[in-house]
Amino acid sequence: MIRLRMLPGEDGDCLLLEYGDGGFTRRLLIDGGRAGTYPRIKSALAGLGGLIDVLVITHVDQDHILGVLAMLDDRQRPVEFGDVWFNGFDQLLDTEGFGAQDGEKLTTALMEQEIPWNVAFSGRSIEVGRPVDWFDDGSTMEVLSPDRVQLEKLVPDWVKECARHGLIPGQDPVPAVPGFESFGPVDVNALAASAFRPDTSRTNLTSIGFLFEFEGTRIVFTGDADDRRLVSSLRPRALEEGGRLRVDALKVAHHGSDHNLSRDLLDMIDCNRYLISTSGARHAHPNEIAMARILKHGGPEKEIVFNYRSRAALWDLDGLKERFGYTVLAPPETEDGFITVEF
Repeated sequence: MIRLRMLPGEDGDCLLLEYGDGGFTRRLLIDGGRAGTYPRIKSALAGLGGLIDVLVITHVDQDHILGVLAMLDDRQRPVEFGDVWFNGFDQLLDTEGFGAQDGEKLTTALMEQEIPWNVAFSGRSIEVGRPVDWFDDGSTMEVLSPDRVQLEKLVPDWVKECARHGLIPGQDPVPAVPGFESFGPVDVNALAASAFRPDTSRTNLTSIGFLFEFEGTRIVFTGDADDRRLVSSLRPRALEEGGRLRVDALKVAHHGSDHNLSRDLLDMIDCNRYLISTSGARHAHPNEIAMARILKHGGPEKEIVFNYRSRAALWDLDGLKERFGYTVLAPPETEDGFITVEF
């Protein structure tokens, strides 16, 4: 059994992966979305039996971390954690002690509440090439991003932000960012041919990405990871399989930004399910260029899964679906933000 639920992370990520064989069930919660996410998912978490085996906080951007902070602030939260994966300030430097910048809120919460932190990595950074103590249950997990250089590049920004007012502000402002309702005619070929310009956000470059596999099913989780780093990590696996790595689902990085999804990556994987996690509230993700790349280069038959109906409706167009061989899956109106896929 493998079940993946995309939860209402607003413009961010909040994903719950459950897997097992009847004798056991493991649960991974990947990111927490915005501050408003936790109240919406608390009842769902209450049905999990009290334990999430691993909480992965891919990086420190607010659309991934604020919901985690809200959850940790709730001393009556319905779940505890076997391990929390998070690259804090000391992990950026790959040191084993705790330095002056540990006033940052998540670090403080983990330490004050004595929550296990990066235990699977012996307390050190989560990065490409780092040995991991994973579950002996038939599943595998391989870290795809970030690498040491990407982590260290964030250090100056982290120090500056902590000195200014704390890495994660206590408020969750909602800036006015114009969205879009429809495109009119879409020239998929022209959009897909747009030159790829990689993401330069230093926080996104530190995003934890990993390849999960259980009973022959493979899922690539990306957070907001750097496309080039993902390509470098997946290339050896793809070469072992003749040039294309079979993948059962790709969580599209950075909610479908064209700066985090290249044709190089799409040409390297044989994938028939693409997961888009966003309400589009702040940056109108998924970007039409990224979507065009999926439509044209994402395989002859594919399913595109959205957790928000408004984003799905933009691409649930019969003409495009017939031409580019895809279907759209979206939640019912009464459960907008929640959708479940099983493998």
